Amino acid sequence: MDWMKETNEQLKRGAFLMVEGNPMTIGWGQFGVLWGRQTFSVYVRKSRFTHDLLEHAQTFTVSVPHPGTMSDALAFCGRHSGRSVHKMKELQASLFPAKYGCQNGFSGCHFHIECRILFRSVLDEHTLEDPALLSRYYADGDPHTMLIGEIIGMSEETA
Repeated sequence: MDWMKETNEQLKRGAFLMVEGNPMTIGWGQFGVLWGRQTFSVYVRKSRFTHDLLEHAQTFTVSVPHPGTMSDALAFCGRHSGRSVHKMKELQASLFPAKYGCQNGFSGCHFHIECRILFRSVLDEHTLEDPALLSRYYADGDPHTMLIGEIIGMSEETA
């Protein structure tokens, strides 16, 4: 499962969470097996435009760039909100068609992990055991929602 290892390494530099054609840069995520299913979990702050889109979505896709590529697009998507900027138009980017009926990916990436949402929950700051996490991620009162998605399929994009 080299794509899982590569995805975990690339998350440190960023990947695209895709919902309704809107890319959001993510730097967190995790693979696992839950309820007997292969899963990928993502975390999105309530204040993000993507959070609003995810409230009505049943699926999401994580598009993982080739190592060392797309740093400008990742930075742009991390700095700008889809509420005020059509990121795909600004970047002159295109969508990679979903292969498994989930969300379209961000074209030009190495992998596209299509997921069906199984579970969503707001992370409660009162349950955090590590005070450093509380001060770093939740001091502003803008908690993350955790979404656990069943991996429906993974596509490797070839040039």
